[in-house]
This record gives sequence, structure tokens and C-alpha cells, in this order.
Amino acid sequence: MQSSHRAQLYQVVIVDDDDLALSALKRLVAFWGFDVVPFSRFEDARAFIASRSPDALIVDVRLGEYNGLQLVHLAKQAAPQMPVIAMSGFDDSVLRAEAERVGATYLVKPLDLSRLRQYLPGPIDTSLAAPSES
Repeated sequence: MQSSHRAQLYQVVIVDDDDLALSALKRLVAFWGFDVVPFSRFEDARAFIASRSPDALIVDVRLGEYNGLQLVHLAKQAAPQMPVIAMSGFDDSVLRAEAERVGATYLVKPLDLSRLRQYLPGPIDTSLAAPSES
């Protein structure tokens, strides 16, 4: 049996209840070479994170009636060193402080893609641009 020389992909969980935003972010992060596990529902993401430990988490702060920072707390309990990005459409100092308190980096939408990439695990391939719209 031949062994694969392909490096194991880092797994990134993305949680956003905005299907368009989730789809775009999933496409971009997959283009960067990550194994993306997307969720639009808080409950599904919580169940996944409780049973597995992804390499990174990107989560919207506002998930319907839920707070995405609850997922941050759960992920950090399981894997304290996990990179976690909490994102919001609002540059809210209270949310930013709360995100940082639970161990997440707080980014405001629309996301600065170069900043987002620098917080994800693994080496950065500078030859990759954003995927083309086709």
C-alpha cells in the first residue's frame, strides 16, 4: 500500500446563520487549503465541537437567538490553544472585550481576508489570491 505524501488538512469549523456569508467564507477557506466544516445552526455546531476538536473555529457572534461566544467557550474548554475568530457586523467594544476574554480574536465584517488568514493554522501560501467568480 502506498503512503500518501499529501499533508493532512487542517479542519476549520465555520458557523454563520447567514447562508450567503457562510457559503462565501466556506469557499474562500477551502480555497486556502483547509478542510471546512460549515454550520448554519448553533445546535449542530455545538454538537460537532463537543464531540470533535477542529483545528480552528470561525464563528459569527450573533446566531439567531444564540450567542456564538458560547461556542468559543466550548471550543476553548476542549482545546485551549485552538485559534478562534469571532466575527460580527458590528464594531462593538463590549462584544470585542467579551470575545477577547474568552480567548477569541474579534473581526468586524466585512472581513479583512489577510487578517483572517493570519489567525488560521498552517503556513500561508502567498501565491494564493481570492478564488475567482466563475
